[in-house]
Amino acid sequence: MCGYHPFEGKNMGNSIFTAKLHSTSAEQIHGITLGGNQSTTVCAPPMLQQHPGSTSPHHLFLAAIGSCVNLIFEIAMRKSHLDLIELNSEINGHYETDEESGVSRFTTIEINTKATVPKGVKEERLHKLFEMAHSNCPIGNCLIGSCVKLVTSLEVIYK
Repeated sequence: MCGYHPFEGKNMGNSIFTAKLHSTSAEQIHGITLGGNQSTTVCAPPMLQQHPGSTSPHHLFLAAIGSCVNLIFEIAMRKSHLDLIELNSEINGHYETDEESGVSRFTTIEINTKATVPKGVKEERLHKLFEMAHSNCPIGNCLIGSCVKLVTSLEVIYK
């Protein structure tokens, strides 16, 4: 499934994606526009409590990877004619700071997903599709060769 293309008929081949950032009147708070029409403000994680409605670059990064895997998984299920009742994920980023250098980074990102499907769907098939989604997520593939380990897990719930 290495050559799987989840967006068949909607070639994204050589695309350019844009996000726009601008400073705001509040120090260390930046406005961000995503995809041309969604906007929010971003700040450092320690400042989030003082700025309700804002997010951090850290949370955006985790959400980008998790949503990429889930969207590809959902598309693969649809193309495989499998019904999906509900899909939920919790994405955890293990963030560490080197005491000597002061350099901070994510070391591991875990995507723990629960897929609720009708009874009778083969769990092995779902796990294969989920692994394919992990392998074909262009956001997660940016981590290949980096110091960040991407770990995914799928729990299947039958309804």
